[in-house]
Amino acid sequence: MSYLLPWWLLVPLGSWLMYHYASQWQIDQVRYAQQELVDRDTLVLSATLTRVHQDVSLLSQMTASVLADNRLGETEQLELLQRLFVDFSSAYPSYMQVRWIGNSGVERVRVDYIDNQRRVVAADALQDKSSRYYVIEAKRLASGAVYYSPFDLNIEAGKIEIPYRPTLRAATKVMDSNGKALGLALLNLDGSGLLERLRQSGKTMLLNAEGYWLLSTLGHREWGFMFDAPEQRLAVIHPEVWRRIQEEPQGQFIDETGMWTFSRVAPILNGDSKVPVLYALSHDEQPLLIQARLQRLYAGVGAVVFLCMTLLGAFLARSNLRLEDKAHELQQSNAALAMTLAQLKTSQQELVRTEKLSSLGLMVAGVAHELNTPIGAAMLCVTALNDRLGELMRDYHNGTIKRSQLEEFIQYQEEGLTLAERNLKRSALLIQQFRQVAADRANADRQAFWLHELVTDILALNHGQWKHSHHKLTTDIPSDIHMHSYPGPLGQVLQNLVHNALIHAFEDTERGEIHICARKLQHKVEICVMDNGVGIEEQDCQRVFDPFYTTKRNSGGTGLGLHIVHHLTTEVLGGSVRISRGVNGIGTSMILLLPLEQVDGKSEKAANGSMAS
Repeated sequence: MSYLLPWWLLVPLGSWLMYHYASQWQIDQVRYAQQELVDRDTLVLSATLTRVHQDVSLLSQMTASVLADNRLGETEQLELLQRLFVDFSSAYPSYMQVRWIGNSGVERVRVDYIDNQRRVVAADALQDKSSRYYVIEAKRLASGAVYYSPFDLNIEAGKIEIPYRPTLRAATKVMDSNGKALGLALLNLDGSGLLERLRQSGKTMLLNAEGYWLLSTLGHREWGFMFDAPEQRLAVIHPEVWRRIQEEPQGQFIDETGMWTFSRVAPILNGDSKVPVLYALSHDEQPLLIQARLQRLYAGVGAVVFLCMTLLGAFLARSNLRLEDKAHELQQSNAALAMTLAQLKTSQQELVRTEKLSSLGLMVAGVAHELNTPIGAAMLCVTALNDRLGELMRDYHNGTIKRSQLEEFIQYQEEGLTLAERNLKRSALLIQQFRQVAADRANADRQAFWLHELVTDILALNHGQWKHSHHKLTTDIPSDIHMHSYPGPLGQVLQNLVHNALIHAFEDTERGEIHICARKLQHKVEICVMDNGVGIEEQDCQRVFDPFYTTKRNSGGTGLGLHIVHHLTTEVLGGSVRISRGVNGIGTSMILLLPLEQVDGKSEKAANGSMAS
């Protein structure tokens, strides 16, 4: 047991150190977050008070400039001020009242902003405010100073307005050019938006100079001074916290209830301005929860570590035996997997060869189907001409032949032979095209060819795949694109892309469109096979070129068509292929980028090997 003695000493010490540093780190994160929150709220409040100072000063200057205009009569001055106050209220919608009060204390011009409407108060509805505290205090200020009222709830008709409308009034003197007072300019700030912005953090509190909550995480504590509830003060509920807040302009500390972060709002204004005292405050119980949780955690960790060290020796001994057994099993599994992988590669090669032969067989079937029509028409013409010739011979032997019959026979024979010749030429052309493409695929020799001629031959030989499907196939291949590459593999790539579009793109429509186009890009050519079908799911785009990946396996799909396209394009033709999804997932474009001049000997070797397989 002596070798365990150091662990009995180290485990408790290590647990305590881990608890200390972990709790300190997590509490610091909370500390930084709360300090940032209070600093931000203090900045918002200071900026608001500064803006109110600027706005009421601007209102005072506007009012003084209108009253100084001797060209206007008193009525005209009042009408102009009303219009200016409406414009001012529109520009600054956070003010619910914009007023000019004369030296007598009676309102001269007033604009209210109620229910999103601005209303100029009629002259007979203007009130005498000479006895209101904010008017009395504002008159005592020096010129240019601004008086701020305490934040309180707006009162209408002697009752607190519901819903609550927190209000801050700002007033400053209106002075003429001779320094004579012309009254007061007043703004009533609607603080609802400001407090709602502060409330969004969920932890912000706002106190006035007496310690009453203007904003609290507990709604019933707010505006206690408006409802004669002196017990709803921080000084009553947390007196020690209130004492520390009054002693310092800002700070942060933890007591038995949690972490407190505070800051006094002190905007930099005119020295004679009277700014209401406000405190931004945040209270978070999370540090206490962190300490309790980590204490339980690391106490358990110490016990678990001690138990683990005791059992570790026995566990390691048994593990060594198991590892040896597992190593032997893995060797056997690796050998079996290597054999299976070799078999899978052989099967894959066989399936790829089968798919290539299937592609050629599909072309042969199409050519055979195409040849049936012109050859059948030619045979029908020859048979009909032979019958007419027999009828003419009978009339000749009977001596009843007429000149008109002979002329009619000659005309009929001319038309029939022309039709037969046209169909036989069509058959000869199809056979020539098939021989050319088949020879290209068999040899896979690099040779010069015109791209538009190759596309025409491929589409002619595969005409039977799509002519009865009601789908439209169009091309836009410039006639000046001359390539020196492998026409056989390129033809197979284009055939596979068209065939793939016919199978997958038009499941939900009977009339689709496939368009093949090309353009030169310096020493390369870009070939695009586009359709307006159902498109490819985004998650399938990364896998469509993988071997054996198909969404049509239940319908006989092998998942090798696009794999062969990718193999021939990259390994044989020395180019690349990518997929472009259409707008809103509708339609698909397969884009080939190929060199006009294929000179890579490695690609030539790959081409010959691919075709040989």
